Amino acid sequence: MKAAIALALLFAAAAPSAAQKARVPAGFTAIFDGKNLNGWHGDPAYFRVRDGVLEGGSDKPVPDTTFLILDKPYADFELRFKFRWVTPVGNSGIQFRSGQIVGNYVLAGLQANVTPITPAVERYAMLYEEFGNRLELALLGQRAEISRVVAGHAGRVVRTVLGTTNPREAILQSIKPYPEWNEDVLIVHGDHMVHAVNGLIAFDAFDLDPLGPKRGLIGIQVYKGPAMAVQYKDMNVKPLTRFPDIAGRFVSQPGPAPDPARTYKDFTKPGAPDTPLQEREAS
Repeated sequence: MKAAIALALLFAAAAPSAAQKARVPAGFTAIFDGKNLNGWHGDPAYFRVRDGVLEGGSDKPVPDTTFLILDKPYADFELRFKFRWVTPVGNSGIQFRSGQIVGNYVLAGLQANVTPITPAVERYAMLYEEFGNRLELALLGQRAEISRVVAGHAGRVVRTVLGTTNPREAILQSIKPYPEWNEDVLIVHGDHMVHAVNGLIAFDAFDLDPLGPKRGLIGIQVYKGPAMAVQYKDMNVKPLTRFPDIAGRFVSQPGPAPDPARTYKDFTKPGAPDTPLQEREAS
């Protein structure tokens, strides 16, 4: 009870510190106006507008994962937004190329992770497939290809790490604590996806899996678990007809691929270590 009261007070204390609404960049459309959730649908118990920012979470434990879902689907786009964590724990993310499935406003598909920094640093800002069989597609700091190979009567999802985009420590050191805001950019076109946090490329992924989604809904996640609060603002999207030239736009200190570079995952075990893929398994 004391923890819940303290968290509620923390929520209330967050209200006066929201910054003024930023201008919408040329060519972009605002998908959150700072006033209401028009154009979105979700459970009002977990999503609200507070002092001009979009807040997700609850002062009580969250029993099931839920999403705030943008009404308009997108295939290829650039999404810019800012986020900050009010609480030290929680789990959120930007869902994209997703479909709504049975549940309390539930999306299945791709996700760019948005979390506080946790001991599992490799999962920070990663590319993940929510409620799918591919799980951790590109981890923090990876430049990777995702493909699918034959494995018995089923396909095996393979991650081939081509190199690193930035040292993980550099990305994590750029993260600003509450009440400051972090800037996020997600660029998706065709099979190429780039996620940048505070100007550093967090992952650079190529989804070559023929079963990977090509179009779908955008959403904001509140993951099941302890009481949490995350806030978003300045959310703007731009449809893309080609992948933009990002040379020099983001910080990138490329490094070699770690060993083993080619691995697969047991999709029944989220968070399990990668298994090296033998060459005989790759054909």
